[in-house]
This record gives sequence, C-alpha cells and structure tokens, in this order.
Amino acid sequence: MAIADNRYSRFVQFAKVVFPLLALGFLSTLFLFSRSYNPDDAIPFAEIDVKKIASEQRLANPKFSGVTTDGTAVSLNAKSAKPDPENPRNLSADQVMATLAAPDGTTYEISSQSARYAGVEEQLDLSGQVQIKTNSGFTLQTEMLITSASEMRLEAPGPIAAKFPGANLTAGSMLLSIVDGAQVLVFKKGVKLVYEGQN
Repeated sequence: MAIADNRYSRFVQFAKVVFPLLALGFLSTLFLFSRSYNPDDAIPFAEIDVKKIASEQRLANPKFSGVTTDGTAVSLNAKSAKPDPENPRNLSADQVMATLAAPDGTTYEISSQSARYAGVEEQLDLSGQVQIKTNSGFTLQTEMLITSASEMRLEAPGPIAAKFPGANLTAGSMLLSIVDGAQVLVFKKGVKLVYEGQN
C-alpha cells in the first residue's frame, strides 16, 4: 500500500511541474504564429456612413419608363435616385442612362453623370459629360441637356460637339423638337461644320 501511495505522490508532483510548462508552451506558440492586425485590411464597407444612409430616402438602380404625347417611348435607368427633401415631386439621380425611341424609328441613347427631374414642369435636366448617340450614326457631347417627359424635346443651352457620318460640327447651343410631326434639329451661336467626306 505504501508503494502505491508513493507512486501516486510522485505522479502528482510530476504533473504539477509538467502540465503548467506544457500549457505555457502551447500559449507561446499561439502568440508566436498569430497574425498581427492591420487596420488597413479592414473591409471597405466600414467607411460607409450607416446613419446617413438610414436617414436618406434613396432608390438603388431605379428604372422609369413612359410615352410622350407625340408617341416617343422613354426609358431611364440610374445608379441611384433620391427625392428632394423640400419637394418630393422633384428627384435627383446619378449615372443616368436614357433611351428615346421616336415613332419614325430613330432612337436616342443618352448618358450623363447626374440628372434632376422637376415633377411639375415634367422636365429632366442632365448634366456632367452628357452624350447622345443615335442609330443613324449621329453623336453629340455637351455639359448640359434639358429634356421633356411630355414631348420629344432635347435642348443643349451650352456648347456642343457633334459628329455626323462624314462631318464634324460645333455650336454654342442646340435644339431638337417636333414641328408639324417632323423632327427639326437647330444649331445656333457660332456654328462650324467641317466636312470630312466618306470613303
């Protein structure tokens, strides 16, 4: 019996020394091989102002469509849109893409960095690198374009640079409207046409 008690005592003394040493060894390896935290590795969503997003009424990827009084089909897509806090009938949008399909078969693809829609006037003002492309090969660039949601009307009050098949044109302003059922395109203010010809 004394021999068994002696062995048990020696085992307890051995365990008191070895087990804490083993635990320290495991902990040291955890700290040795652990990866240090780098604040720059934080996910990009951490920079989003959640309170601001929650307080704002905003639409993500909105789509609008309709038909004007002259039969032009209008569709509009945007990256985001939000109503005016002072007048909910007015909207502002970013990264706008619009398509106008006239009854005669002409289509206009319009893109801009931003836009503002006035509900009472049914007017859409596009601004920031506005570009127009048609299925006939006509392209136009300007900084601001005023359009109507009720009728076929495109007005650039500032300088424009246009390109036709075989010709380039610059002017101080432009207006595209419907007159007696036909599309009429008018350029004003220092119009300059350079004819390049076609091969």
